[in-house]
Amino acid sequence: MGKKKQETYYSQLFGLPILIDYIEPSKYNKKYITNTINKNYTIQKTRQNWLKDDFFKTDIHHSNGDEDNDKFLKIDYSSLKNSYDKIILKYIKNIYPTKEVGLSYKIVNYTASKEKTFMAPHNHIDCDFAMVHYIQFDKEHSQTTFQSPYIHTDMWERGKNIKKYTDSSRIENTWLYPEWQYKMVENQIIVFPSILKHYVRNVASKNLRMTIATNIYLNKA
Repeated sequence: MGKKKQETYYSQLFGLPILIDYIEPSKYNKKYITNTINKNYTIQKTRQNWLKDDFFKTDIHHSNGDEDNDKFLKIDYSSLKNSYDKIILKYIKNIYPTKEVGLSYKIVNYTASKEKTFMAPHNHIDCDFAMVHYIQFDKEHSQTTFQSPYIHTDMWERGKNIKKYTDSSRIENTWLYPEWQYKMVENQIIVFPSILKHYVRNVASKNLRMTIATNIYLNKA
């Protein structure tokens, strides 16, 4: 936590491999993408009520599964390809340093919100790894909350005793805790195993919070 925004660093969250990196805005057509998202947001602040049959209700503007809706402008993400290629390969090489691994990926969603909204806890289990790009993000905006995959964080009574002697601010100790937030800033990107559940409880802000989500797939080399 608290790393410089240009720094690339690896960590293990709940024992799972994480990469946090930075994409230089001049390397892709950021203005076009953010302007298009903003135009879509002005058309309809809540785009789908995703997981509407779930106990947790997602009520933000997001594009997942709604790409063919002619009501909204389509986004050309091709300018992101070179940056995404490098970051995804960097992450995979850190996990499989001695193996050749075939890769593919797909941008599956963008989110946009400046209201009090909620994105339900979810994971990306139809792929191998996931990536979130904080394309427009400031100090007012809510961080992504990652949930522990270990059920013992809620059920293990003796864990409370261990916590008394443990520094809760150190990521190495997250195996004891149910949730964790990285302090992300605009233009940063995080890559993580797709099994890792996450959610966002957005607060009201003056500026639109925008992220782009990508699914990553391992293929036989």
